[in-house]
Amino acid sequence: MSDFLSTTVLVQSDHAELLESIIRLSADLSAVGDRIKMLDMILSEARRISGAQAGSLYIRRDGALEFVVAQNDAVDITNLSEHLLGKTVEVGSNSLSGFAAATGRTINIPDSHKLAPGTPFRIHRDFDAATGYQAVSILAIPLKCPDGEVVGVLQLINRLNDVGTVVPFAGAEDQAIMSLVSMAAVSIQNALLADRLKQAHLDTVIHLSVVAEFRDRNTAKHIERISRISTLIAQGMGLATEQVEIIQYASPMHDIGKIGIPDSILLKPGPLTDDERKIVETHTIMGAEILSNATSELISMARDIALSHHERWDGTGYPHCLKGASISLPGRIVCLADVFDALISERCYKEAYPIEKVLEIIQDEKGKHFDPNVTEVFLGVLDEVLAIYEND
Repeated sequence: MSDFLSTTVLVQSDHAELLESIIRLSADLSAVGDRIKMLDMILSEARRISGAQAGSLYIRRDGALEFVVAQNDAVDITNLSEHLLGKTVEVGSNSLSGFAAATGRTINIPDSHKLAPGTPFRIHRDFDAATGYQAVSILAIPLKCPDGEVVGVLQLINRLNDVGTVVPFAGAEDQAIMSLVSMAAVSIQNALLADRLKQAHLDTVIHLSVVAEFRDRNTAKHIERISRISTLIAQGMGLATEQVEIIQYASPMHDIGKIGIPDSILLKPGPLTDDERKIVETHTIMGAEILSNATSELISMARDIALSHHERWDGTGYPHCLKGASISLPGRIVCLADVFDALISERCYKEAYPIEKVLEIIQDEKGKHFDPNVTEVFLGVLDEVLAIYEND
């Protein structure tokens, strides 16, 4: 066989292998529910195909690029990447990734230390300075969908040849990389659309819950905070991502039964009488009735939370005086979130309590009002909970 034919067979074999790899990755991405894992897979495959020693991936959220994944075979970036993750750069800024996103152009830099005069972007060296790593050859590729939307930027660093020497990247002419990028862009676009759909779903739940309780001007913020605090607790307890998400969406409906409580009682600026208190307590039963006969897991959990979030760990709550683990976990989680928010917030019948007093009450009620384990987890995520109020 001639050298020409041998080379042709090898090239065809390589292309077939790369195509098979990309098809396999596409199938894997379709089955992955974890966003970060999906992005990590995309970056790993891009590095494998291109021979990159390192790389990073940004996704676009409105006018900013969020740093979401980083990999480096030469240095340990575990601690450093934790500080970088979630950081953003503006699209159109003088950073390489911001420029690539704004222009939609693939930027191939053979040697980042030898940029031509007048280059319209800068190579930021913070990472190199922190690790001692030297980024030389860089390939920044905008993740562009068929409709032209740029949903992120893939950045590959230091292509290595067979002997481990850093060499320039092939660039936009590398069909394998560009095929992968096209597939990755669509996968990320679909994931972002799913995010927007979920957010729209949550917004709808919150707005419907507000309609049910529209008489209280503090209700909307209260509902949003309960959802976010309950989510933090559920995550801290190590619940599956799917369960955390359902709690996030179900918890805003915890007080939906208050639609049946008269204004004269619900908005009373002072202590309730025994009879008035009994009427207020019926909102748990009414909420459960409103959400009954559900076929979806979300509404089923919302019904359970509405019914049980005023039960107490020691059995002295209402409406059924349930005790301990006989109260559902979502109900126990929302119970603590609801009480915390009531204590730390101003209400028509009370001033907001200082955080020191709130935490003293929470600690005193551990094992009485609140599930001890839920309480410990809550205290463990307290800084994140308080951040909700700082940004409210």
